[in-house]
Amino acid sequence: MPENILQLVKFALVGGVNTFIDWAVYLLIIKIYSPESIIYYTAVKGFSYLCGMINSFFLNRYWTFNVQSSDNEKKRFLKFVLVNAVSMGINAGSLYFMLRLNSHHLVALFLATAASFAFNFSLNKMWVFRRRKAAPEATGR
Repeated sequence: MPENILQLVKFALVGGVNTFIDWAVYLLIIKIYSPESIIYYTAVKGFSYLCGMINSFFLNRYWTFNVQSSDNEKKRFLKFVLVNAVSMGINAGSLYFMLRLNSHHLVALFLATAASFAFNFSLNKMWVFRRRKAAPEATGR
């Protein structure tokens, strides 16, 4: 299987685990604390997404993209947080928009998750976890 396809499959599997964490936290909080407004659903979604995001960094770094430690780990983590903050905005914004259209909150939750997937994979692969190409060896000429 080509590396890009394998990474996409792994990213989707990690995304499934992250989504499970995200949705489990979301549904647990909604069940424990009765929702008052659309803003409440959106705030809870932001928190639950953050829980999945933390898991995502470690699984994608070590398993999906197989990136070894480097001197730039703080920079890599900041990039990851930035990509995921934008992705969370896409996710929460989509949820808010779908709820404004009177969608059931579970349908809106599914569509919001789908909306952020392609963005998140592309930027994680091409920017956050991109492997640096080895510098060509000097030939001594």
